[in-house]
Amino acid sequence: MKNICLIILFCFAFVSVAITQTAQKRELRGAWIATYANIDWPSSGSSSALEQSTFIQRVNEHKATGMNAIYVQVRSQCDAMFPNPFEPWSADLTGNPQGTAPNPYYDPLQFMINETKQRGMEFHAWFNPYRAMASFTTTNFNNLSAQHVVKAHPDWIMNVTVNSSGTQQRLLNPGAPEVWEHIIKVVMHVVRNYDVDGIHFDDYFYTNPASTTYNDDSVYAIHNRGIADRGNWRRSNVDTLIRRLGDSIRTVKPWIKFGISPSGIWRSQALDPLGSNTSSGALQHYKDLFANSRLWLQQGWIDYLAPQVYWFIGQTGSDYNNLTPWWSNNSFGRHIYMGMAGYKVGDVAQNAAFATDNTQIPRQIRLNRQNSGVSGQVVYNTTSLRNNRLSFRDSLTQHFFNKPALLPAMTWKDNVGPAAATALNTALQPGNTILLSWTKPAATSIETDKVKQFAIYRANGTAPDINNANQLIAVTNTDVDNFTDPEILANGNWYYVVTALDRLHNESDPSNTASIILGPLPLTLLHFNAKKIESSQVLLDWKTTNEIETDYFEVERSINQSNTFSSVSKVPANSGSTVFSYSFLDKMIVESGIYYYRLKMMDKDGSYSYSEIRKVDIDAKPSSIFVYPVPVASAGKLQIVWPGTNGFQHYKLVSMDGKVVMQSRLAFNAGIASLLLHTNIKSGTYLLQFFAANQPYQIQILVQ
Repeated sequence: MKNICLIILFCFAFVSVAITQTAQKRELRGAWIATYANIDWPSSGSSSALEQSTFIQRVNEHKATGMNAIYVQVRSQCDAMFPNPFEPWSADLTGNPQGTAPNPYYDPLQFMINETKQRGMEFHAWFNPYRAMASFTTTNFNNLSAQHVVKAHPDWIMNVTVNSSGTQQRLLNPGAPEVWEHIIKVVMHVVRNYDVDGIHFDDYFYTNPASTTYNDDSVYAIHNRGIADRGNWRRSNVDTLIRRLGDSIRTVKPWIKFGISPSGIWRSQALDPLGSNTSSGALQHYKDLFANSRLWLQQGWIDYLAPQVYWFIGQTGSDYNNLTPWWSNNSFGRHIYMGMAGYKVGDVAQNAAFATDNTQIPRQIRLNRQNSGVSGQVVYNTTSLRNNRLSFRDSLTQHFFNKPALLPAMTWKDNVGPAAATALNTALQPGNTILLSWTKPAATSIETDKVKQFAIYRANGTAPDINNANQLIAVTNTDVDNFTDPEILANGNWYYVVTALDRLHNESDPSNTASIILGPLPLTLLHFNAKKIESSQVLLDWKTTNEIETDYFEVERSINQSNTFSSVSKVPANSGSTVFSYSFLDKMIVESGIYYYRLKMMDKDGSYSYSEIRKVDIDAKPSSIFVYPVPVASAGKLQIVWPGTNGFQHYKLVSMDGKVVMQSRLAFNAGIASLLLHTNIKSGTYLLQFFAANQPYQIQILVQ
C-alpha cells in the first residue's frame, strides 16, 4: 500500500507540474539533430533512400511533439553534409573514405530544408566552427580526403592534447586570419545557395587550456595585433570571426538568423560582478573557451544565444534556477533560448534530479516562461526525445507544446507585418468539420514581405482576439488559402480570423471575421433523392416537415469525389409545420463522371445543416451548344457550354445584318468557356458561330 501511495503522489506531482501551463503565443521550441558520429541521424552506412526516409521520420516526430524549429548539424569536423566546394563530404553521411558523395546522388541539405519547411518548421544549419578532428590517430588521418583542411592546410591547424587521457585532436587555429576567411567562405556558401532560416554555431571554440595542451605561440607572434594579454587576444580572435560572419550574413540575406549555443556559464560572479551566481570553479566560456558571448549579444553581432544550461534546478554551483534569470537579464534585446539537457533525462548515471524525477524538465520550462528575456528552449538531443524516458517527450506533447506557437519576432531585423488575408469564409463539411477559405495577399518580390504561413484564431460567441494565445488554434505549414478545423465543436456561434505571417513571423492585421452557427435545426428532412432522367440531367427531389423559420434550400454539387461542393441553385422554403415537397432539375451536366449532391438547409438566423450525400453516375451525351444568361447584358459575361470540348476554339459574333462584331479564340475547359462582350456591342440579336471538325455550330443570343 505504501508503494502504491508513493506512485500516486509521484504521478500527481507530474500532472500538477504540467497542467498549470498557460498557452504561449510566441515561443521557440527547438531540437538539435546531431550528425557527428551518427548520434541522431543518419544511421552509419545507410543508403540514400534510408537516409531520406529516416530524416522524414525524425522531422515528423518533432512536428508531432510540437517543435517549430530544428538545428541540424551540417558540418562537424571541417566536412560537409552537402556538396561543398571547399570541404569534403562527411564520412558520417557516406562512410569511409571521406569525400564520397551519396549514391544514388542527392543533396541532403536541400532535401532536409524542403522536408522541414513543408511541415511549417524553421531549418537552422548547425556548424562546428573550429573542430577539424575530434580524434587524431594514424588511421583516422589516413581516412581523410586529400581535400580535408588537416591535409591541405596543415599550417592552419592547432594540435590539441586532452591532458586527462592523452587523446589527440586537431582544431582550426582561431588566431589565423586565413582560418577566419575559410570559415566565413564555407558558411556563406550555404547562405547564398540554400534557403536556410538560420546559421548556428555550437559550443566548441578554443579548448580549455586548464584541461588541454596546445600551442598558438607562432600564430600569436605574427598576428597579435598589439594585444598583450594572450586571453584577450584569443577572445578577440573569436569575436572577429563572429562579428565578420554576422556582417556577411546580414549583407547577403538580412532575414537569416545567426545564433550561437555556448556552454551554460559566461562568467561567475566570484570573478566578475556582472557574472552569474555560480561556482568560481565551474567551466566559464569567457575565460576557459575564450568566447565572450555577452559581448556578442550586447553589440548585436548575433540574433540569439542558446546557452547549454545542462544542469538541474538546485544543482550546487550551477543551479538552473539561478542561470535562467541571469541569461534573461543579459539578453540585451536579443533572444535567449535555453539549451536543455534532454539527453540526461532518465539516465541512471545522472543525479536523481534527472535520473528519476520526471518533474525536472517541466519545472525548467515553467521557469523559462516566467522570465521575460527567455524566448524559448532547444532540447539536446533528438535521440533523447525519441527514447521518451520518464515520458519526457509525452509531457511536452500533451502539456507544454499542445497548442501552436508563433516563433518570436526579431524586430531588429524586420518589424513590419505582411499584407492581410481577405474574404475569409466558413463552410460546414460532412463530419461537422469546418472549412475556412480566404484570399491570400498579392504576391511581392520583397523577401521579408512574402507570406510564408497563416495563423488561425477561433473564439466562441465573439470575434477572436489575436493577442489571446488560447484562441490560436493552428499555424499552417505553408502559404495555403484554406484550412479545415479538425475539432468537432459544440453548438453555438463560432468566429474565426486569420493572419498572414512572413518568414520572420511578423504578423499581419487580422482578416475579416467569419462566423458559423452550429446547432440542430427545427426542420425535418423526410427524404432526399437524386436520379438521372436523361443522359445529362439529374432530378433532385426532397420532402420536409416542421419548416419553422426555414429560409431556403441550397443545392450543392461535387464531381468525382472532390471535397469541394459548389452551389447549383437556391430554392426558397415554404415555412410551416406541414409536409412540403420540392424538386430541382440539374441541366448543367457537361461531362461524364460521378456527381455528388447535397442540400444545405438554411434557417433565417443563419444556422444550417446538411443532408446526406447522394451519388449519380452520368454518361453525358448532350448534342448542342447552349449559353447563359439569356438575355445577357451589354458588356456582360456570357457562359458557353459545349460538352466534350477542351482547348482553344475560334468563334465569331455576327449581327443579324451579317457584320462580324467580335472574333477571336475561346479557351474551353471541360466543356465550359466564358466570353466577355465588348462595351460597344449594342442591344439586339446576334449569332455566336464556331467551326470544328469541318462542321459549323451556331447559337442565337440576345443582348440587352
